[in-house]
Amino acid sequence: MIDKNELLKLLPKLIREDDEIKGAIITALSGVVSTKEDIARLIEHSNRRFEEINKRFEEASKESNKRFEESSKRFEEIDKRFEEASKERNDIKESMIVLRETVGEVLHEVGSVKQDVETLKLDVKNGNKEILDYLRDQFEQD
Repeated sequence: MIDKNELLKLLPKLIREDDEIKGAIITALSGVVSTKEDIARLIEHSNRRFEEINKRFEEASKESNKRFEESSKRFEEIDKRFEEASKERNDIKESMIVLRETVGEVLHEVGSVKQDVETLKLDVKNGNKEILDYLRDQFEQD
């Protein structure tokens, strides 16, 4: 029987120099070790899978971008509506300020008119009293 250490020393030389031994070793290892063709098929299969994954990723990315753009447009529309609502609110606020000032002026005028009416009533009352007093004096003298 051949010593294991001697075989390990001779084996590399035998593989390089003897095609029959090389073939026997390759045949013996064919079920255990992958060949170049096996590795090439595996690489080709992996490349196809990565291409498929890349295509799916690109499709998903395009769909995501489309949805993002649609969402962005909706947000722009909402923002525009908020700006319009804010402008309307400011217009209403300004109108309310003008209305409050106008009502204040009207109330002030009503107060002045009321005071004028009271003064006029007092003047009429005083005038009526003067007329009655005058008429009384005229009738009493007769």
